[in-house]
Amino acid sequence: MGGAALKSPRWPPRLGTRGGHGLRRRIPGTETGGSHAIVAVIYALKGIIMLTDSNIIAVLPAKDINRAKEFYRDKLGIEPSESMEEGSVMYSCGQGTRFLIYQTENAGTAKNTQMGWETDNLEREMEELRSRGVVFEDYDFPGLKTENGVATADWGKAAWFLDSEDNIINISQRT
Repeated sequence: MGGAALKSPRWPPRLGTRGGHGLRRRIPGTETGGSHAIVAVIYALKGIIMLTDSNIIAVLPAKDINRAKEFYRDKLGIEPSESMEEGSVMYSCGQGTRFLIYQTENAGTAKNTQMGWETDNLEREMEELRSRGVVFEDYDFPGLKTENGVATADWGKAAWFLDSEDNIINISQRT
């Protein structure tokens, strides 16, 4: 395969055409072919899938950042791990996971689960959180019905509660 083939504006080819891998843009350093082209393609492919090896950081809104900090400290027993810019705070949890809470007037408007923890003992966690004043939600939707705050499915069980900013938070246990 000579350098001329690599200069084509369609290189790398689209998926399905001559064994292409899906990239539709030209990659710098591939115009001359050879080992530099191979290295450039490898780096480009790594860039596409780099998120698979990256930690996830959840981001939650809060109308009142101080009220949110009190809730996470007093109700969930979590202290901020670092202060960010004014109006936001970062928390660290297990296995390198983190979440950020930031102040905004848009807090409490989502009608979906915004963050969740996975545990190996849902009932124990719920008991502890209830003793701290956390109230678990009860749902009766098609495909989701809770009993005493717990929904059970083939994959495990889960429970939901609202934080001080009306964010819907989940705790789940896989079976």
